[in-house]
Amino acid sequence: MRAMGLAVKVKKNRLDTTVVVLNDDGDRDVALDVSNVRVEATFEINSGVDEMANMLGDCAKNFSGRLRGLKPDVVTVRRADRPARPTNTEGPRMRLLMEGALTSSAQQLVAGTTIRNGRECGSDYGTNKADLDRVASEIKGGKFSEATAAALSGLVANR
Repeated sequence: MRAMGLAVKVKKNRLDTTVVVLNDDGDRDVALDVSNVRVEATFEINSGVDEMANMLGDCAKNFSGRLRGLKPDVVTVRRADRPARPTNTEGPRMRLLMEGALTSSAQQLVAGTTIRNGRECGSDYGTNKADLDRVASEIKGGKFSEATAAALSGLVANR
């Protein structure tokens, strides 16, 4: 099974999306063995500083093209966690808009598209967010860690 995970980050009024595609060649009737999981592809989608609708549309088109080529079985978009102290800043709004645009683009091509926050990804994986993030970092860490965690949760949830 091929699972794609996405995670969006805000950096100085830019939106950077990391994408990881994991392939699991193991038996789908038994629990996931991470030693059977391999990273098939990683890439980034970086927004420009264009008008918001144009920026979201361009990123969604870029993503849609990559999605057609990679043909994942499932897509999991890792949604922003609720902050401990809500803010009324533009960054979180932009992130939510991008997550929505990419989710919509994925849903049109992959019926098995879900959107989950970190806690929900951990629950789908059968553990908690921190443990899932640790496992994900061992597979493909750094800036791809959250996207890897999303893809892992998709592999387990669709076994």
